[in-house]
Amino acid sequence: MTAKSSFLRKIYYIIGIAGLLLCLYFVGRPATKGGLAQHSDPGGMLAKFREDPQYGLSQTQLGEIDPAGESIKLATLGLRGVAALVLWEKSNEYKMKEDWAKYEATLNQIAVVQPHFISVWIHLAWNLSYNISVEFDNYRDRYHWVIEGIKYLQKGIENNNNDPRLLWETGWTVSQKIGRADEHLQYRRLFKEDDEFHGARPKALRDNWLVGKTWYDKCIEEAERTGKRVKGKGPLIYNSSPAMCLMNYSEAIEEEGTFGQVAKLAWQNASKAWQAFGRKKIPDPDNNDLYLADLEKREELVKKYAGELDDLDPGLREKIRRKKYEALSQEQKDALKTDLEKRTDKQHSLVSQAEAQMEVTYEEIARQVPLDKRTKAKELAAEALKNEFIAVDIRRSRDVVNYAYWKLRAEVEQEDDAVAARKAIYDGTRLFRREADLIGARDLFNKGFLLWRNVLDKHQALIEDSLTGDDMMDVINVYRDLLHKMGEPFPKPFILQDIVDKYDKKR
Repeated sequence: MTAKSSFLRKIYYIIGIAGLLLCLYFVGRPATKGGLAQHSDPGGMLAKFREDPQYGLSQTQLGEIDPAGESIKLATLGLRGVAALVLWEKSNEYKMKEDWAKYEATLNQIAVVQPHFISVWIHLAWNLSYNISVEFDNYRDRYHWVIEGIKYLQKGIENNNNDPRLLWETGWTVSQKIGRADEHLQYRRLFKEDDEFHGARPKALRDNWLVGKTWYDKCIEEAERTGKRVKGKGPLIYNSSPAMCLMNYSEAIEEEGTFGQVAKLAWQNASKAWQAFGRKKIPDPDNNDLYLADLEKREELVKKYAGELDDLDPGLREKIRRKKYEALSQEQKDALKTDLEKRTDKQHSLVSQAEAQMEVTYEEIARQVPLDKRTKAKELAAEALKNEFIAVDIRRSRDVVNYAYWKLRAEVEQEDDAVAARKAIYDGTRLFRREADLIGARDLFNKGFLLWRNVLDKHQALIEDSLTGDDMMDVINVYRDLLHKMGEPFPKPFILQDIVDKYDKKR
């Protein structure tokens, strides 16, 4: 290497470094705000992005600025990730030692070090509400730690401008942990009495399911405002959560002995919420206009367009189908002719193949209608196919949240017979368990079963869902226990024999 080439290479390096420094200057130059006689500088690209709400890069856009957090940022020389790992290890150490005061203090330090790491807030709040709480024997102590987890999530929300994930997790913990725990009766009572947590919230609105719904509502509002998805939760799940809270609230107050107009109104509100959910536009990767309530409408449109397509050339569909049938193998034809109950496994497979091969598509009909009707036929085929695809998407989405069942359930439960049936069963259980009035309890159970028979006869679809079956079997098994203590046989046939036949796991 000559002295000249070495010198040129150094010049190139210097020019390259100068170019990079110049680029860094224009990209990272901080903004300055001058006084009356000074010029303000908007800064480089990053400074402009920080100020633009569209990007949400500045800390004020992420959440509240914590002076302690800013001090720690300086004290750790930018190594906040390392500091967080050290604190995380300390928290695990305190957890193992069951030093809950130091454990909680360490969690708060982690939050200060990493205030915008959403997963940290969620994980540590879960630890408090679900793992730490069960370490205590007294349900009041357990409740305390459940609430500490909820407060931790709320602190996370303050630091992250209502991130939809934190809002959803708060709604989940308030509703599900308090409302579904083994000690949910005690938790729900303590929650309603917790003036420190609720502040000025009216006592009538302190039910955990109602409070959980308000957090879910905020989650949906924030997700729609920002265009963010709730990470780990599909749109169907988080959009249905408020309606499910009202369903659970209605069940809970009846479980605790509230019936009559109060219970009916609760179920009416749940029904309205479920119907509103059905009319809500759900984000869908394949279809921008997915509404769960539209299934029947889409199915009618499929019938309409398919019927108009068939009317362009009556008999063409059957002609095409017959031609496809003739192309089947003899083995497939024999399988189709065999009675369903007599078919072998192989024949069942052959029938499935044959039916798929004989299916007549809208496009096939459109291609074979008379030439002068072909343009119209293609339009009708396209509309029929489009609505069929949407109907399939809606059915699949309905199944995810069991939409049809919950919608029907909310409508049925507000009927007089359903409310009266639940009250009779509740009163019968109370007489049996608390007052040992076996005869009075038996009579109330019989009254409740008669009322349920009326309800189920009107709404047969309820019987097909295992949620109804399992619910009914829980009640029937209590009745069995009652009759056993009275020395009486379980009646055969039973008034709800169809439920027993379908769902009794003891049979």
